[in-house]
Amino acid sequence: MTIKGVNGVVGFVDLSSGDVKKIQIPDEVYRDFLGGYGLGVWFLYTHMKPRVDPLGPGNILGIISGLLNASNIPMTGRSMAVGKSPLTGGWGDSNAGGRFGPKLLEAGLDAIFVTGVADKPVYILINNGDIHIEPATDLWGKTTGETEDELRSRYKGAQVVSIGPAGERLQLIAAIINERGRAYGRSGLGAVMGSKKLKAIVAVGDKKPEIHDRDLLRQKIKEMLDALRTTRAKAYEIWHKYGTISTLDTSVLSGDTPIKNWAGIGVRDYGTKNLELFGTNTVIKDNVKPYGCASCPVACGAWIRRQTRYGLVENGHRLEYETASLFGPALLNADQDSVVYAGELCNMYGLDTISTANVVGFAFELYEKGILTEKDVGFPLKWGDPDTVVKLVELIGKAEGIGKILGQGVKRAAELIGKGAEQYAMHVSGQELPAHHPQFLPGLAITYTGDPTPGRHTAGGVHWWGEGGKRLWAPFDIGVDLGASPKYDYADKGRKAAIIAMSTQVENSLGFCQFASQVIYRTLPYIDLIYAVTGIKYTPQELLRVGHRIHTLRQLFNVREGVNPARDFRLPKRVLEPFPEGPLANVKLTEEDVERMRAQYWETLGWDPATGYPRRKTVEELGLAEIASDVLAILPP
Repeated sequence: MTIKGVNGVVGFVDLSSGDVKKIQIPDEVYRDFLGGYGLGVWFLYTHMKPRVDPLGPGNILGIISGLLNASNIPMTGRSMAVGKSPLTGGWGDSNAGGRFGPKLLEAGLDAIFVTGVADKPVYILINNGDIHIEPATDLWGKTTGETEDELRSRYKGAQVVSIGPAGERLQLIAAIINERGRAYGRSGLGAVMGSKKLKAIVAVGDKKPEIHDRDLLRQKIKEMLDALRTTRAKAYEIWHKYGTISTLDTSVLSGDTPIKNWAGIGVRDYGTKNLELFGTNTVIKDNVKPYGCASCPVACGAWIRRQTRYGLVENGHRLEYETASLFGPALLNADQDSVVYAGELCNMYGLDTISTANVVGFAFELYEKGILTEKDVGFPLKWGDPDTVVKLVELIGKAEGIGKILGQGVKRAAELIGKGAEQYAMHVSGQELPAHHPQFLPGLAITYTGDPTPGRHTAGGVHWWGEGGKRLWAPFDIGVDLGASPKYDYADKGRKAAIIAMSTQVENSLGFCQFASQVIYRTLPYIDLIYAVTGIKYTPQELLRVGHRIHTLRQLFNVREGVNPARDFRLPKRVLEPFPEGPLANVKLTEEDVERMRAQYWETLGWDPATGYPRRKTVEELGLAEIASDVLAILPP
């Protein structure tokens, strides 16, 4: 192997047979797909049979480190979980911070992939290149925090990913957790892990892969750190103090935060008085100590301690924007005790906070409409009632009572409840929507309906990269001047979103935190950094092509699994209904507008604008024809 910075090896464990393999990955796979979910989608497409049950033995769950995670480059260190999503039935991925990704590399693997189903609960131990399946009956039923504490006491210096009771009980909105709250939250992959009776994965090791050019790497790291003290000092200061919670107040008042299950208006229904009770400045009062993920000098997170009336939250994570906004203002809830405790329950039970808070709001509205009754729930539900928020999260985490239904996500819960509940389920193809409104940032409509994992605000597009500002940018110098993207000028938005999406595939596969480029640094020297770590030299066009290849194979996975993007990836009608008042009252964003932007997005990617299927010509040009030979016949020319 000539590529540096990686081990060149992944683990592949079959829990049904007990078979454990270490697979050598060819250099060209890293050149073509990098790490992260680039490596992940290559492995799943080439090793997993089509049309498997997401919760059956045939699904493959992967945890993959970013390509640059052995380098200590600031704001790298992120890793990806991948698998077939039980929520959407197609490609599933989720990105997490923390320290598991770099530790996985130090443990001797670039990724761990798991198939099959164990007879009894197990965990996987990766120790300096050795892989073992260990019994976990004693850990089954424990929270993620309890599991992590126990396993780290057994293995000095270990990093752990685990599921809680929600994943064990196959709640489809279950998450995988590391560092007591750094979540692989989206796509329902915690349920996939639970279906395999896999409680945890433990990484132990101290062998970092060799770096290609340490002098160049030191130079580039110094330049990045110097920027934090000079040109990017203000952005660093804000992000270090507040993290993602910095936008809570402005998002509520601007209309960005969806209120009352996407039917309310922030300034009218929540307002400034409630933000004084629960808002950006109240959240940071719980801070005990700032912390950063691996290789991150920004330290945008914080450990907190809060004695709530529901119980003590100690060594908990400070609320992130999504958790705070969706358990708080979105539910008309200004009670900080309940929001903090609900967030902690999600981390301990192993639940995606975005999906969980959405399903609580869904239940509130069903109760308000008379579709759910006190007999169904066990207690009355009311907007703004903090106690019912906590009660519902506990029931969802334990899969008890109405919580067992709600934990399947809004789409399946609506199908189970019936009585017209479907019209109040806010999702795209089964994935609940984040706390960002397309009428505030219309570029979101493209990624919510056009990305291979729908309903995701972190999918690359103009909304993160300067929409409404003087000019757009991308994570690295792509050699293209994108100009500006005025918020409500839809003419060229899809094309620009597609170009940025290709560059974001690179960012995710390298292991960079998205906030590094979006907020702190903006454009970063990816080409120099990749060369310094791995020895691989790209031009901007070649690296963008890598992102295009990754993006396209993710969509080909959907095609193979029978997903129809044009039919299945659609915004709920309510999301596009005009607001009668408030800051978005004059916005006009129609279904036709969204379809035109999405069609342009797909066309720019070389995908059929009518179906979202990649064109055969595009697949061949990207060198994917052999990998995706099983779907070539059904692709448009």
